[in-house]
Amino acid sequence: MYTELLDKGYACLRRGDPDAALIRFRHAAESEPERPQAYFGMAMVYLERDSSDETVTALEKALSVDPSYIPARAYLGIEYLKRYDIARAEEELERALRDEPTNLLAHIKYAEHYYRLGFYHRSVEILQRGLKGPHGANEHVVTMARQLLVQARQKSKNMILREPPDPRRWLRLFARFIPRKGDEMCATGKVELS
Repeated sequence: MYTELLDKGYACLRRGDPDAALIRFRHAAESEPERPQAYFGMAMVYLERDSSDETVTALEKALSVDPSYIPARAYLGIEYLKRYDIARAEEELERALRDEPTNLLAHIKYAEHYYRLGFYHRSVEILQRGLKGPHGANEHVVTMARQLLVQARQKSKNMILREPPDPRRWLRLFARFIPRKGDEMCATGKVELS
């Protein structure tokens, strides 16, 4: 019954009926409160509604039930990032990857973290590492990873990468204005402007 309610909830969410999905996920959570998947489903509904506070609450509830539930931890990291709490976001995402290094969804969310911060090259590295390893993810998650990888590669190509300016060049430019020993102006201590 639990998995049936979850399946119906996700079907409602795909059809664009978040209210019906939320009802299914709540029933699933009531039937088996010791399993995190229903709370994660509720978080997906709240995410669809752009309700950040309720999303975080549902994700934290899923993690309180099962701290090793990687999808909840990965999405929680992105929610913290949306709130500009970069340290907590990175902590959650690093823990998700540390707990399950082959989880492709954790790689996707960590890459999204760097993508949102503008570190596109780092995002590409994480996605390539996640896709290269034995992840065992379903085709939908693999497609998400590939789409984000294409976007990150495009962004990183569009960036103008240049070398920082050489400070010696500036020193040579301003050297003619710096008085030297033996100059008349340096000996008198007076500088005349012409």
